[in-house]
Amino acid sequence: MVERDDYAAIRDRIIGLSHLHGLRCDWAETTRRQRFLLLWDAEGRVAARAIVPLYPGETPHLVDSLERGLAHVFGEGWLKD
Repeated sequence: MVERDDYAAIRDRIIGLSHLHGLRCDWAETTRRQRFLLLWDAEGRVAARAIVPLYPGETPHLVDSLERGLAHVFGEGWLKD
């Protein structure tokens, strides 16, 4: 189970699942407190986009939004597995 308040654990989970699904991650710092994530498929299309909080313990609502936002790519409960 991924610690929901640990940015590195969430990031590593996203990267691992992306590789399993044949997706490439692009990260951009949007603010000092969050990163913008694009997931690209093998044909160069954006498969998903999301905001990933750098301090997820302070913003659990953003973690919930992230989990829902990537469920169509990684499956329901991807952050809990």
